[in-house]
Amino acid sequence: MKNFIPFLLVILLTGCSQISQFYPQKDDQIIDQESKWQESEDQKIVKNKKQISQNAIMLLVPKCNEGEMSACNDAGANYEFLKQYENAAIYYEKACNGGVELGCANLGILYEHGLGVKKDPKRAVEIYRTSCNQGGARSCYNLANAYRKGEIVAQDYALAMSAYENACKKNDIPSCANIGAMYELGLGVEKDERRAYQIYKVACFRGFSKACPQMKRLGIKLGEINE
Repeated sequence: MKNFIPFLLVILLTGCSQISQFYPQKDDQIIDQESKWQESEDQKIVKNKKQISQNAIMLLVPKCNEGEMSACNDAGANYEFLKQYENAAIYYEKACNGGVELGCANLGILYEHGLGVKKDPKRAVEIYRTSCNQGGARSCYNLANAYRKGEIVAQDYALAMSAYENACKKNDIPSCANIGAMYELGLGVEKDERRAYQIYKVACFRGFSKACPQMKRLGIKLGEINE
């Protein structure tokens, strides 16, 4: 049975990124007669989060209009959470034009998936590339994923590796962990499982928990870790 070596997907929201699970799990909804007339706890949490986002937008939009560009990105993130993608695109673009790298990375994602804007993968890649060249770590990460997957741009593992390295140098730890996966699989570089193990180890010890199972799995295989 082949080992599954997953890459990491980052969903950009506010100044902090949210990391998706290695293995997506389907949420099971359990309904019983006693609870069907009242909101579930999850529904209450979502409702509360929506209210928080609505309140945040009321504070962030004026700050954005006054020239606080990070507030533009955060307003976009809250609009995105509310699935008001057209408004999200407006504020991400303001943030991006104002020099906020996360705004560019987030705007690119909207163009890549056609959320609130006409789907335009080519423009998404251009946004990622421009922002990456200007030092944007998360745009480098998104650009690397695009080159690795080969869905919206011609697949090029060498360019993917280069973009991951640029992001890793700027302390984007998911990118560092993905460099480990590239070495483990031999994508764009010569296969080197021991180097991959060391990279996973560093990412894990730097607090990126998603790299820890990969470190353990490969460490056991290489005899670095006892089962």
